[in-house]
Amino acid sequence: MSILPDSRYEKIHTGSIIETKRLQAILEEKDIPSIVRDDNESAKLAGYALGSPDQSRLLVDKEYLVKAKHIVEIALEDFSNNALSDEELNNLSQQEAPKVTINRITRTAPEKKKPELSSGRLLLYVFFLGLSIWRLSPLLQGEELPTLRIVLSGGLIVFCSYMLITHFMNKSKA
Repeated sequence: MSILPDSRYEKIHTGSIIETKRLQAILEEKDIPSIVRDDNESAKLAGYALGSPDQSRLLVDKEYLVKAKHIVEIALEDFSNNALSDEELNNLSQQEAPKVTINRITRTAPEKKKPELSSGRLLLYVFFLGLSIWRLSPLLQGEELPTLRIVLSGGLIVFCSYMLITHFMNKSKA
């Protein structure tokens, strides 16, 4: 029975992809051309699921069919003879894994020094501080100012004052 109509390939084995690929490698060592057909993997690549993951097929050129069947029978018999028994599998699962000690390396973080403010930046802070105070000075004479002007100038006064104070406090500590 042929899998593919009018094909020169014939199915000789159906099983898991691992087993099928191993058999294909054995046949390739004997210079027998073969194809692995995995409908489940093809369906996943196409975007839908179909079939069982243990249903990959090994197809062989009809010219090598008898020789390939003989090799596959011997290989499958060898697989089953060399398989681990249930008792051996239980013994392996009962064994403790070797203990590995992990030494942690800790590094102390270097002290972070705040970068010094350049003289140009200091002058800029002083300039914006003076400008903001000047922009808010009409409030002292009782004039009304737009809210946005008060908020922006007040924010600049607070920010520039903070930067200048922290700069000179750090200078005095050093």
